[in-house]
Formats: sequence, structure tokens, C-alpha cells
Amino acid sequence: MIPRINSIVPFALFALLLQIQFFDGINADFDGEARVVPAGLDTRCKAYLQISEEDCVEAAQSVGGTLRHNQLIVGDWGRTPQGCFLQTYDKAIHFNTNPDAVNNGMFEPICIVQAEEAAYLIPHRYHGTKCIPGHNFSRNECIVAAKSLGGRLRNRRFITGNWASTPSGCFLEGGDKAIHFSTNPNGVNAGYFQPVCKPGEIKATLLPRGEDSKCADEHEYPEDECIAAGSAVGGTLRNGAFLIGSWSTTPHGCFLDPSDNAIHYGTNLDAVNRGAFEPVCKTVASEVSFLPAERGYTCMHEQHFSQEDCIVAAASVGGVLRRGAIQVGNWYHAPPGCFIESRNDNAIHYNRIGGFNNGSFRSVCKYA
Repeated sequence: MIPRINSIVPFALFALLLQIQFFDGINADFDGEARVVPAGLDTRCKAYLQISEEDCVEAAQSVGGTLRHNQLIVGDWGRTPQGCFLQTYDKAIHFNTNPDAVNNGMFEPICIVQAEEAAYLIPHRYHGTKCIPGHNFSRNECIVAAKSLGGRLRNRRFITGNWASTPSGCFLEGGDKAIHFSTNPNGVNAGYFQPVCKPGEIKATLLPRGEDSKCADEHEYPEDECIAAGSAVGGTLRNGAFLIGSWSTTPHGCFLDPSDNAIHYGTNLDAVNRGAFEPVCKTVASEVSFLPAERGYTCMHEQHFSQEDCIVAAASVGGVLRRGAIQVGNWYHAPPGCFIESRNDNAIHYNRIGGFNNGSFRSVCKYA
């Protein structure tokens, strides 16, 4: 417990541990916006969102903190968060100078509000679902992110562990939305948990329908990333279900049924897309070299973008999708690979054969 003014503490120890500052009024000049982080084990502010001692009173009062006996209580405690915080039961404002302190779960840190990434909840519980790499919240970010999506602290506790049957990182238990954090990087969601992820920009590419249209092997999404990737390109869950099967006439891997944009995952390695489905592929970013529209100009063989990378690469130099789709064909009068029709509407095309540029097209190449 934090010592109060009437605690029985030897004067010398009291002087070392506790300083009391009296306020006739607020004289700090805090220009930012503050927020209360819910009490929980080891909850704290990120270092760059810490509120200074000088700003603590004004920041804490802006979120409901009070001065106990008109005093800011300052100390060097080991079981409270570092910096500005509230004691849970009476909202008394405190400031801890100990940089190594660990919140025992009884105190509420006061942090600077920063425009941070919103949280995204994987919408349904399925075996193996997890955040795409790079989209995980840290342990210190987990409570705030999860509470923004309806998560709660079960019995006021932030539950952490090293479980094999849950997703790694921040997640909610499906039944009561209790907030959890798993430190096991190899955990596999048993299907009862909903990962809490940073949305960010998932660089997925939706290929057009076509006979044998598919992702290159190195561009396929695994099953546990398919929902997030499919959602990023407009996919939805049909009647709330993620459809997984071993079909022979769909592409292998993640894909959409364009009739309703339902997200599917095909497990059949020998399947061949018969033209009715749209593969969802990873996008590989590269620098782009944009050739002029001159006769014979084309990319060197090693500079060609794959079909699934063509949309993003060409869009980065001004290409557009004609009627919402990349134009794919076999043209003898156009350059091979990825190009833009320069004399019309800058439509993005992909030529599957080794044509010859008649001067009307601008090849989109990997920068050498």
C-alpha cells in the first residue's frame, strides 16, 4: 500500500519515500490530453507517453483524479506504475519516481493520449486464427486495445500466460470477453479465442477470375491469415462462417467467391481454378521503374513483376483498374508482363505472352 499521511512510518524513512506537495490551485500547464489506463498487473504508460511530475496534477484531474488532503503524493515505490497514476479506490493522484516499478494491479496509470492505431478484432473464432505478423499489440498495449473492442478484465485481472492452445499476443476469450495476453509465439488458437490485432495496411492483392488464376507459391497466405487478408480486399464471412474445403475446381489457398465476396480457403494442393474464383495473394513491395511508351521498350527478363504484384506496382506510378479489374490477356502487340496503356486511360494490364511493344504502352518493371 502507498503510505498515507497518517501512516505509522519512521520520519527518516518517510522523508525518503514520500514527498507531499500542497496545492492552492493548479499551477501546471499541461497542454495535452490524458487518459486512464485500467488497473492491471504491470499496466503502465509507454515511455514516450509518460506525464511529467509537473503536469501530473492537471492531467490526472482532467480524468477524474483528486488530491487527497489537497496533496500530490510523490514516492519511490516498487509495486505501482512509474510516473503519474491514481489509486483505484479513491482516485488519489500519485507520482512514482521509480523507473523499475511494476504495477501490482491496484493502480491506474495516467498517460498522454496519442493518435494510435485502432484495434481490430478477428471477427469470428476459428481454429488457428491469429494476427498477421507485424500486426500484434504488445503486452503494454493490450488492455487499452482490447477494451476498445469490448474486452473486460475478469475479476479486475489482466490474464497473462504461456499457452499452447491460444493465439500469441493479445486476445479475448470468446465467452466473457476476458482480456488475455500469451507470450507463447508458437501457440495455436484452438478456436475459442479472438485475436486483437493492429489493422494497419495488409498488403494483399486480389487476382481477377481466370482459368488457373492462382498465387505464386511464395505469395500464398496461410490458412490462419486468410480471414484478415481476405477482409483487406473486400471479403466477408458468408453467414458468419470461414469456408474451408478440399475443392478441385478452386485455387489452392485463400480466395474469394465473387458472387458474394465470401472468404474461402482451399486445402487441395492439386486444385485448378476453373475461372470462377479470385485468389488473395501476398503483395511484395519493390521499387518501380516506369519505361516510356516507345516501340520495342520492355522490361529485362529479371525485372518483370508477377501478375499478383502488378496491380500495386502499376498503381504506384499512376495506373488505374479499368472497371475495377486488371486487364489480363495474350497480346502480341504489347510488352510482356506488367504495363499501362498510356494513350487511353492508364489502365493496368498484364500480358501473359512475349509480345512486342508497338509504342502505345509503358512497361512497369522492377528497379534494377
